Amino acid sequence: MPFDAPYIVKPRFGGSSIGIDVVGDLATARARLRANLHLAGGAVIEPYRADLGDLQLAVRRHPALELSAIERPIRREGGPEILDYADKYVPGEGMAAAPRELPAALDDDRAAQVRAAAATIAVACQVRGITRIDFLDGIEGLYANEINTIPGSLSRYLFVDPKRSFLELLDDLVAEAKAVPTRRYETTGADGAVLRTAGSIAAKLA
Repeated sequence: MPFDAPYIVKPRFGGSSIGIDVVGDLATARARLRANLHLAGGAVIEPYRADLGDLQLAVRRHPALELSAIERPIRREGGPEILDYADKYVPGEGMAAAPRELPAALDDDRAAQVRAAAATIAVACQVRGITRIDFLDGIEGLYANEINTIPGSLSRYLFVDPKRSFLELLDDLVAEAKAVPTRRYETTGADGAVLRTAGSIAAKLA
C-alpha cells in the first residue's frame, strides 16, 4: 500500500540502528541504496512517524513469564531522528548506560496495554531467553514495532521490579537452555518396520 514521505530506510540485515537513514522523498531513498554500503544487501522502506515515541520492555518465560519495567529511551539533544548507534553504545557499558526514563512515565491504562501486548506477543511467538519488545507510542495508539531476540546488554538493566541480578538472569538462561532444548528429536517411524519390508518391496519392483 502506498504511503507518503518522509521515509525511514533500514538495511535488510543488521541491527543496532546501523545504516538506517531518514529521508524526505523517494528519490533520496533510492540514492541512499547506492551510497549506503549497509543497504547493499537490500532495504526496507517504511513511513517515518516523527509523532511516535519509543517504549520498550524485556520479557522472559523461564522459570515463568516475567515482564520487566517499561522504559522510554531518550534521544540525544540535536541528534538524529532515531536512536542511533551512538545513542545506544557510545556512553559505555552498551545499552545499560544509554539515557532513558525508567520506569517510563505512563498513565495506568497505557502501561497496562503495553504489558498485556508484550505478554501476548511473548507467548504467541514462543520467545526464549531474554527478549526485548519495542513499541511505538502515540496519540493514535500503540504499535508493536519489533521483537529484539538478542537485545543490547541482554536488557538486564530493565529488571528493576523485582530487581534481578545479571548473574541470576544468566543462570536462568542456562537453565532454560538445558530444560527446553531448541531441537526435539522424534523417533516415530524408526522402529525398523520399513527396513523389514524392504526385501518384499524390492521383489515387487523387480
